[in-house]
Amino acid sequence: MKRGFVVAGVLCSLLFGGMAFAEESAPVDCDSFVITPPAGWLRVAGMLSEKELNRLPNNIREHYTRPTSDVIFIDLSSPDAADAKSFKDNLNVIAIGEAIPLSDELIAELTTVLKAQYSAMFENFVLESAEKSKLNDVDVLLIKGSYGVLNYAVKMEQVLYPASSNAYVMTCSYDAQSENSASVIAACRKAMESIQIKD
Repeated sequence: MKRGFVVAGVLCSLLFGGMAFAEESAPVDCDSFVITPPAGWLRVAGMLSEKELNRLPNNIREHYTRPTSDVIFIDLSSPDAADAKSFKDNLNVIAIGEAIPLSDELIAELTTVLKAQYSAMFENFVLESAEKSKLNDVDVLLIKGSYGVLNYAVKMEQVLYPASSNAYVMTCSYDAQSENSASVIAACRKAMESIQIKD
């Protein structure tokens, strides 16, 4: 059960976003992986370079610390993007730091833990599914859910991506009521498919 709580803690840490300015998409090289974010989404967390830090709004730059996520990308194309209190569609990636073998037992354990933890964190959380899927011909755990935050109806898709020496969690959280929700999740899935592990 301990591993389930560790993985669930990582999964739960990936559901929030911040605010920044849009830029063109380019591969982002992190410690153990490379990923290409959706076009126009800005990297707002991770080990940012001085140039990246200087491009962030003051309210984010002043509170920047080494985050729990290896990288977070934010979409600022929404009409209220300048509002620091508004929800931003986002894609977060974190390296767990150990290999996580995907098993039916782990999936059952995570399902139980996530229902409890997400329900405590968010309004009206619904775990829609947690099942094995494929990403780049790799068996992954695909988790889908919905919840309320900041008066927004949010949907999320998370992928637990096992690799030979490390596992990765990728989370796409987006405004479920937006006219662009279908294109946002399509862009997130394309970004997830772009991940290259450096094992």
